[in-house]
Amino acid sequence: MFASKQPSAAARPARNGAQLMSIIGSEVIISGDLATDAQLHVDGRIDGNVRCAQLIQGADGIISGNIVAEEARLAGTVEGTVSAATLNIEATARILGDIAYDTIGIEAGARIEGRLGRRAASGFSDDSQPQLIATPVSFSPARASDSGLVAESR
Repeated sequence: MFASKQPSAAARPARNGAQLMSIIGSEVIISGDLATDAQLHVDGRIDGNVRCAQLIQGADGIISGNIVAEEARLAGTVEGTVSAATLNIEATARILGDIAYDTIGIEAGARIEGRLGRRAASGFSDDSQPQLIATPVSFSPARASDSGLVAESR
């Protein structure tokens, strides 16, 4: 009597071709890798690798893992390598790890501890693994001067 054979609106794909978005709220902590073809907005914490089409990180967002995205706008803390075709790093961003990009924009005030290089020059593509793994020894956004970086070559 109450059952419906029609799929719910949440289960239906968007008909107008609109980009789907997943939001990780500030109260959410994810332990593990996250992969999606949709746009991802992170205000919470992810302890794992992130792979998505578009990534938007809020100023309070924390990602402790490697990021692979076609397009990324980073405003929070990242502890790991970043690979993006188009990368925008905002003034509030704190990145501890290497960055591979095709196009990059860095606002004044952003802090980066790692190497920057074009993806083609570094041999890093979306399907390959980074050649350098940056492992933070200790990192606190409040005490960035006490942070350390240990790099391991494969």
